[in-house]
Amino acid sequence: MTDEPISRPDQAWRPWTVWLACGVAVVWSGLLVVADGFGAVMGSWDTPAPGLGWLGVGAAGQGVLATGAVGVLVAGVTRPHWRRRAAIAAWTMIPVAFAWFVLTGRLASRT
Repeated sequence: MTDEPISRPDQAWRPWTVWLACGVAVVWSGLLVVADGFGAVMGSWDTPAPGLGWLGVGAAGQGVLATGAVGVLVAGVTRPHWRRRAAIAAWTMIPVAFAWFVLTGRLASRT
């Protein structure tokens, strides 16, 4: 037995930690883009609903978050000492994407 800590601060995280977090963030944002598109189609089925523009804004925001997750993935893979920060940023993007989806959905329904 040794007295060394299990993970040392100078040691880089493994690449799969970044790949998993960024992969989940990209897939989640993609699913929310599909949900926004489905809402836009259903909202304009017969008579267009007045707040459909917000669903387009929501889809654009999800695209920005997905692009950001890809950028974080590239940064985490190319710079091993950034992997911890990259994984935390990617895991943070998932609830932010959900909050953006809920916000734009509420704005679309109130307009």
